[in-house]
Amino acid sequence: MGHAETNIIEELTLLAERLPEERSRQLLDLISSWREDVRRSPRESYNELLGFVSSKGSQYGHARDISGTGVFIETLADFEIGDRITLELTFISAPNPVKLSGEVVRKEAYGVAVAFDQCSRDQVAKLDDIISKHALIMHPPRG
Repeated sequence: MGHAETNIIEELTLLAERLPEERSRQLLDLISSWREDVRRSPRESYNELLGFVSSKGSQYGHARDISGTGVFIETLADFEIGDRITLELTFISAPNPVKLSGEVVRKEAYGVAVAFDQCSRDQVAKLDDIISKHALIMHPPRG
């Protein structure tokens, strides 16, 4: 997805927030499907208890899956699209925790999708590498 397309999708997301609830949900669902079709980083299972901080204070949730560009967090905490979150991820494949921040881009009854802040290509590649190694450790190939 090009930079211009990303900006248009972000603008549509902001506009969706101003629509009546039903229309907003329909548009956000449509936008979400576009994002999945153009996923830049592969999604991997990441089942970890996760602490994170937002303007609402410290929260806990359960990470379900992760990619180099975002994470889905199962949580009962109430978030809105656009809320900022800071979190620290630990991986068996990395010696130090990875501290990231991002914003809520989708919310569901049981959790939120967080898109990490725009990182340099090197940072995304590094996170993709950590996630790939983590996935190999947690789910080694059978042979």
